[in-house]
Amino acid sequence: MDLSRNERRLVELIFVGKKIARVDLAERSGMTGASVTRLIGRLIEIGLLIEVVERTGAQGQPRRLLSLRADRYLSAGITFSVSRMEVAIVDLAGKILTSRSVDIETSTALSVAGAAQAAIAVMLADLGMPKDRLLGVGCSVPGNFGTMSNILKAHSFFPAFADGEADQAFKATFEAPYYIENDGTAAALGEYVFGGRIPQPDPMFFIHIGHGVGGGAVIDGRPYRGVNGNACLPGVLYPYDQPRPSGQDLSATLNGAGFAIHDFVDLERLPDSAEVALGAWVERAGKQLSETVRVATAMFDPALIVLGGRLPELVTDKLVGAISSQPILGPSRGLEVAAVEASRLGPRAGAIGAACIPFFASLFSAAVADDGSPYLNGRKPKSRP
Repeated sequence: MDLSRNERRLVELIFVGKKIARVDLAERSGMTGASVTRLIGRLIEIGLLIEVVERTGAQGQPRRLLSLRADRYLSAGITFSVSRMEVAIVDLAGKILTSRSVDIETSTALSVAGAAQAAIAVMLADLGMPKDRLLGVGCSVPGNFGTMSNILKAHSFFPAFADGEADQAFKATFEAPYYIENDGTAAALGEYVFGGRIPQPDPMFFIHIGHGVGGGAVIDGRPYRGVNGNACLPGVLYPYDQPRPSGQDLSATLNGAGFAIHDFVDLERLPDSAEVALGAWVERAGKQLSETVRVATAMFDPALIVLGGRLPELVTDKLVGAISSQPILGPSRGLEVAAVEASRLGPRAGAIGAACIPFFASLFSAAVADDGSPYLNGRKPKSRP
């Protein structure tokens, strides 16, 4: 889709407002009514917007509101754990229409990409959706980027993705434009776009508890990545040779207490007898994460800090409670720390966040550079030659 900056601005406003009248669009966008009418006409013509009638029971003409057609375009999101990848098809309302879990324990990067592409093709066929409805594929991978910011260096748990192999394999395999991002940034963007908070918190900082302790931030409506894509990594506060508030550390703690934990899915099935060990870990991790909250407040002055990632919602809620119970000093005299909330997307934040990246790149005004070229902090989408 080739949308102008002004068209993207209108789509973004409707995206956030869900249903909105033309007069309100003109006021919020700063455009004239005539410009809004002209641009909206094209967006309706291409099937991206629909008009709905709001009947209030009052006399006079009913209001005509604009809304996104949620199924007009779809996106695929892929997220990874130790032994599996989750592949999801998401619509413009942030709803996961279908998903699949695929074993990747001994796979190469090329076989992982092939399995993901095959899953996407089958899921689109099952939904009865043609391939041209798919805007792109977003991949959320635990890891960081090298100085060549398009080469992701995955976590040591994912040797198949080492030395840029994932980028090369995805480029050779996926039929749609794809985007690769670290899991913290992807989750932050997904929470910002699909978290349902009105107004959207901006800046928003996201603490991502996956295998490690990651993070991401959205500033002025755009994911903040830094010069190489490695911004917002609170894990630096927690040395690797000491207990950390990470998913890997939680698994090791529970395994040491006699509970077999191999992957995140095992945390969903903990017996009641694990409550003591889990509670002790949550208390300690909450104290540790309170320092991330303090530092993030000092560095970003965010409107909101969101805690989420791969942990079950129950564990995430307990962590937020443990953080909130700490007497966290403000970063400076007279300043309070930012509010902390649990992710509204829960463990789905990975898949939804990954799928959100193509939506953001295709539809949001913040994804367009000043010269009108595609912009994702200097990175353009990858597609097959």
